[in-house]
Parts: sequence; C-alpha cells; structure tokens
Amino acid sequence: MPVDVTGARVLVIDDNPVNREILLEQLRSWSFDCAAAESGAVGLAFLDRASQLGAAVDCIILDYQMPGMNGADVAKAISADSRLSAIPVVLLTSVDQVDFGKMVIDFGIAAHLTKPARSAILLGTVISAIQKARAQIGKAQFVREPVVPQAAPVTPPAFTVIRGPAIPAATVPESIATPNGPIDILIAEDNDVNQLVFGQILNGLGLSYRIASNGRTAVEMYRALRPKLILMDVSMPEMNGYEATRAIRAAEAASGNHTPIIGVTAHALKGDRDKCIESGMDDYLPKPVSPDRLGSKIGTWLSETVAVKRLDQIAASRR
Repeated sequence: MPVDVTGARVLVIDDNPVNREILLEQLRSWSFDCAAAESGAVGLAFLDRASQLGAAVDCIILDYQMPGMNGADVAKAISADSRLSAIPVVLLTSVDQVDFGKMVIDFGIAAHLTKPARSAILLGTVISAIQKARAQIGKAQFVREPVVPQAAPVTPPAFTVIRGPAIPAATVPESIATPNGPIDILIAEDNDVNQLVFGQILNGLGLSYRIASNGRTAVEMYRALRPKLILMDVSMPEMNGYEATRAIRAAEAASGNHTPIIGVTAHALKGDRDKCIESGMDDYLPKPVSPDRLGSKIGTWLSETVAVKRLDQIAASRR
C-alpha cells in the first residue's frame, strides 16, 4: 500500500535563486513542508541542525552544478554521515554529463532528473523516493561504506557553522539565550522547518533568540523578553503577523519604545511590502531567507537602533 507523504519535509539545495523559488512553489502546492539552501555548505548545516533537533528531513532535491561544493560533493558528505545517509536524494542536472550509475553505487542517489524537470515527473519522483525510503524502515539494509584512499587524510567537512565563530556541533543549543533573559532576536514563525532555518542562521551569526510559534505568543514573549529585533512571519495561526505587529506597536505607544520588526513573507511582491509597512513593520524579507540577506537586514536595523539609543542618551544628558 502506498505510504502517505503529505506534509513530508523536503530540502532544496540549489545556488540559483530563481530555481529555488520555483521548486519551493511547486513543493508547497503539493503540500510538502519545504525549505531551501543556497549552497552545499548551507544545506549540510541545515541537515546537521535538523538532525540535532530530531526534525527528520524526508527528501533532498540537490542541484549538481554549484560553485564550491557541487552536487557530488554534497551527496558524498550526506552518504558518509550515518545520521543522514538514509535520506533519499533526487539529483537535478542541466546537462546529461553525470555518471548516474556510479553516483548510485557510491552515494546512494535515489533518482536523477534533467532540468527543467516537468512538474508531474518531479512530483512522482519525490513521492516515490520518500515512499521507498519509508518502506525500508525496520528492514535489513545494505550499508554503503565510503571508499577512502589509504594515502589521503580524512578531514571532516566543516559545515556546522554558516558564518561567524565556530561552535562545536555537540554543544550547539536550540538558542544561545538564557530561558528568561534578554535576547537579540524574537522569531515569530509557526513552520518548524523555517524555525530551523532561522535558528541555524542566527546561531551562525552568534545572536541569541527565542521562537514563538504564533502571533499571540509572539506578543507575550515581546512583553516578557524585550528583544532588540523581531522577525515576524505574516501568516500564523491565532494571530497573524500583521495583527501581532499592531498589538506590539500599541503596547509601545505608552512607553515610547520602538522595536524594529522585519516582516517575513512568502513572496517578493510589492503588495506584501506595503501590507508590512502599513501594519507597523519597519522592513520586510521574502522567503526563502538566505544567511547573507538576513544578516544584512539584522545588521542594518540593530545598528540603527543602537545609534538612536545613543542619540537619546546624549540628548537626555544635556537636559
């Protein structure tokens, strides 16, 4: 009997932003829970973090032609990691130059499609790969042992940190903030895959954070933790991002404070930006979120916040 794959987690690893967005739109329309990584290193970091938190990824759609680590390099790293080696990998190539048979033997690639892949074929391939992988759970399997040349030293891939100072993988916490202490960032996001993406990026940047899974909780955590900045998903249960922002701005009206709020939207449409600004947000960021873009946004708004507070302190001292 076919295994139901509704809501399965799919990770896209592709350096081309247009390709990533197209694949994410397709996967969302098929009711998959999906996320995207812009490089092999970021994709491996995401998988590492997901494994630490017990959030299993069910399938990986991997582009072959990427700078730095290409698809073969990423597939090799995945197959060599016992936590990840059972995840089916669907390889996408622009040209038919890949020795697919060798990659199946060496790295266990589940399927290979030539771009552009037709929607129906891609959907069928992903479903089949996930169903086969889930059907193997509990059954005896052959274990692929990576072939390592005797003369070559084995160096583990450094992919647990995206940017910033190195943090040992075994000690990376869910958040580097104390449970009830002050934090740098409040993340308001209901999707657990997107929570992983934000958490991995912020850990890499060395920023403390807490996660609220709906708008109402975000407002309560804002009042309790007073974060320096808020990342606000616009589509959440109980209270959406627009409503939560209005509630926070109403609370700030009495105190005179102003916490920067960056709206996170599913699309890069002009109307989405206008809605964010009208609700009281300061800026917006379309998904999929990359480390560089998020880091740039956070740096800009935190710098401005520090500058404004400094000016207020100077003005107060002169009164």
